[in-house]
Amino acid sequence: MKVVRFHEYGGPDVLKVEDVPEPVPGPGEVRIRTEVIGVGIPDVLVRTNNDAKDWPLPMIPGNEMVGTIDAVGSDVSRFQIGDRVFLPSREMPQRGGCYVEARVAPESAPFSVPDGVSAGQMVALPNFQVARLLLDYAVPVRPGQTVLIHAAAGGVGSALVQLAKLEGLTVIGIAGGAAKAGFVSELGADAVIDRHVEDVQARVHELTDGRGVDRIYDSVAGPEFTRNFGMLADMGTVVMFGFIAGKPDTDLYMPMAGDFTRNLGMQTFSIHYFDDKPDIRRGTMEKIIEDFTQGKISPRIHGQMKLNDAADAHRLLESGGVIGKLILVP
Repeated sequence: MKVVRFHEYGGPDVLKVEDVPEPVPGPGEVRIRTEVIGVGIPDVLVRTNNDAKDWPLPMIPGNEMVGTIDAVGSDVSRFQIGDRVFLPSREMPQRGGCYVEARVAPESAPFSVPDGVSAGQMVALPNFQVARLLLDYAVPVRPGQTVLIHAAAGGVGSALVQLAKLEGLTVIGIAGGAAKAGFVSELGADAVIDRHVEDVQARVHELTDGRGVDRIYDSVAGPEFTRNFGMLADMGTVVMFGFIAGKPDTDLYMPMAGDFTRNLGMQTFSIHYFDDKPDIRRGTMEKIIEDFTQGKISPRIHGQMKLNDAADAHRLLESGGVIGKLILVP
């Protein structure tokens, strides 16, 4: 079967299409024949080793897939051949591994795919899982509060917009360019700031009558990170859950505590916190699947490309031209 993997860290060119033996399920395992594969920023972070985890090489990226079970090992009772399933790699012993034509997994890992749902949209649900955990566990929010979401047209950002509106929050999204700003507005954001043409900080103060926002969700970070503190309301908190633009300046104290009486805060967040909390992690995904089947959330699909074109998919993702979920098909 064909897989896409890399033998060294680097740009999209390190992704190679290779032939490997087809896996055979052992006791308690199922084999999933791939239908669609999700492509996301975590794949880029792994490929470039931006998260500094030094993954064992060669490495197959890819954190989510939907497919059909075509073989089962002994002692399997949850699934049978022909069942359609959704496999997020968060349920596997190691992240990644989904840029493949078939994959073996413990029968405890996949989720059943409800009848009649879009496989392409299904692979976008891990973004909603992260967003749900952010809202529930990273300084929980309550109805009536105002949140500011960086990269609101991105995978987790767009999920945050939808879930925050379901929670009764006032949502201000930040996006780059008119197309992305329009998309965030369509998602239901109360206001959208186009960072290409607007002063984000000035616009936040205008939208909140100078009060600021209660929470800021930032997956971008980088050298501009400390500007967040100037957009917070009293008792507000910045939640950093990624660093696409690089790590922030290490001197956060003065920007955060310049006016000590405002009681501003910062929290980092990683879904890896839930690696050893499967009840919370899986329970959250099950709730997200329920919301999806009930039409409460609606992931957007940017488009699909062939598995063989994974390198081009990464180039497109890194260009900033993707709005919604990009998927690969065998």
